[in-house]
Amino acid sequence: MMEPSRTWLFAPGDHPERCLKAVNSQADQVIWDLEDGVDASKKKEARKSLADLLAKPLPRIPWIRINCPATPWARDDMEILARAHAHKMPRWVISKSTRKSVREVLQWGFPGQWLFIVETAQGVADLLDMNRPWDAGGSARLALGALDYRNDIGAFPTEEEAELAVPRTLLVLASRLWDWPPPIDAVYPFIDDVEGMEYRARRARQGGMGGVMIIHPRQIPAVHQAYEPSSDEIAWAQQVMAAAANSGAIRVEGMMVDRPVVERARRILAAVPRQ
Repeated sequence: MMEPSRTWLFAPGDHPERCLKAVNSQADQVIWDLEDGVDASKKKEARKSLADLLAKPLPRIPWIRINCPATPWARDDMEILARAHAHKMPRWVISKSTRKSVREVLQWGFPGQWLFIVETAQGVADLLDMNRPWDAGGSARLALGALDYRNDIGAFPTEEEAELAVPRTLLVLASRLWDWPPPIDAVYPFIDDVEGMEYRARRARQGGMGGVMIIHPRQIPAVHQAYEPSSDEIAWAQQVMAAAANSGAIRVEGMMVDRPVVERARRILAAVPRQ
């Protein structure tokens, strides 16, 4: 059974107390961050702190965002932290992922599960050739890094995030064609905007994204709420399934009930939390 993946909570690697708090939070997945969340002067210290934490009993296995593969810290991150994982399968997050950088990281030979954050024009362009999946050598998933992507293409944030429509669509399509789990949407940086977070997460779900990266535990309930079917969706899905069971009923609310509609209704009902 696939693990829940609605929320992916970042915790800065140079704050071990926050990393521990994160793995004990209600987030579905946790990312300990050695890249953007850590100043260059604290990279080695943060890496050692995470290695020490990994040697202790933890309630879950965190993901580790190593430094960008182009930096001098990345390979050491993986070498030291792979040893610290002991008998557990490491989980790696790779920033600024492109076909080339993914291939280079895999050539280092470290095992693990992978989350590839696509956040450059090159990374998005590399998704266009969908007949050539990125060779991940194991379990892999894609994610969108919106802030760096906007900077790379010279775009500015818009209310409806039209500038992110193309990469989001390509991530969803590539994930489907490569038989990877649905991709993870970008961080919503406005921690106190709970309504905005839920709206953004609901749109991510509607667009085929499997979850959202978040930067504060306060955002967890809003995302989880967005990924639960609404009462209207549940009622509609129940009507569809009832109609599908009755060969004489072929329409619900004016909509023809055929196989794709029934499949969507099944997915909605399967996502309803068990009491």
